[in-house]
Amino acid sequence: MNIKQSEVSNYCGLILVDKAAGMTSHKIVSLVRKALNIDKVGHLGTLDPFATGLLPVLIGGATRLSDEIMDGKKQYLFTIKLGKETDTLDASGRIVEEKNVPQNFAELIEAKLNLFQGEIEQIPPVYSALKMNGKPLYEYMRASGSIPNPIETKKRKIFIEKLEIVNSNLSEESISLRVLCGKGTYVRSLARDLAKAIGTVGYCSQLRREFVEPWHVENAIYVSADIDKQELKNKIDSNLIPVIKILPKIPEIELDENFLKQISSGNIVLLDRSNSILPEQFLQQKQITSAFVKVKNFEIMFYSEIKFIAETNQFKIMPKKKMY
Repeated sequence: MNIKQSEVSNYCGLILVDKAAGMTSHKIVSLVRKALNIDKVGHLGTLDPFATGLLPVLIGGATRLSDEIMDGKKQYLFTIKLGKETDTLDASGRIVEEKNVPQNFAELIEAKLNLFQGEIEQIPPVYSALKMNGKPLYEYMRASGSIPNPIETKKRKIFIEKLEIVNSNLSEESISLRVLCGKGTYVRSLARDLAKAIGTVGYCSQLRREFVEPWHVENAIYVSADIDKQELKNKIDSNLIPVIKILPKIPEIELDENFLKQISSGNIVLLDRSNSILPEQFLQQKQITSAFVKVKNFEIMFYSEIKFIAETNQFKIMPKKKMY
């Protein structure tokens, strides 16, 4: 293997970005690619252009771990502008409906919060990246203003763990809330549905993602569209989370050098449970299902599946995703 250690540390891991408003998630990825001069960059969980906040970005071989870390909880702070609904369910869209707003809207929403917690059904926005017939919904809307099938066919079950009011503004007829939710939740749809629950309409005027389990926006680097390329590179160099810390509960195995050819070719490795190179977790339990596997004195690492074979008292190590 001909990989320098500096390249491994700089170009394999995760960076937490605090995205500025007005930028697409893809724009963030593009900026990181240019700053590092690397192609393998990908984000976790798209943020709408008008939204701000936490966008985890995977770099290098760490991009292969997206499936393993996408299922965590997310937390958002959002504001609903009541009295108007737009086709995009945010401030960028065209107004499609207007209704009067009850003066006690905060009290009414407070009384309805329990209906929007736990497992609920949600209809996504027509302007979203969800696909219909293999094409994102927003592409249909931008091209013709309609989608092939009713949006209700995309209804899905989501889970909302916590939903609370942060503050309200009577003169602006707006209310801010914080939600802790599971994968697949559309906050713009939640804003629409909360407004309808009290007999009016509304759209999501502000949205900030504060948390993507286990990371918080307080630990993120702020990135705007005009950031200098060298400045961004410096920030990444100082704040990159190494690949083995992205999934801290997964153990690390360092194999002896004689396993280099075997593991670098992606071949299965069998280790006796009593082998001294196995971490303590392997000795205490047999339910280990994955591990990061390295080779001593060589810059190579695989995310590997682990299976315990009771008949031979061995662990079967199956390299699946090469990190570097």
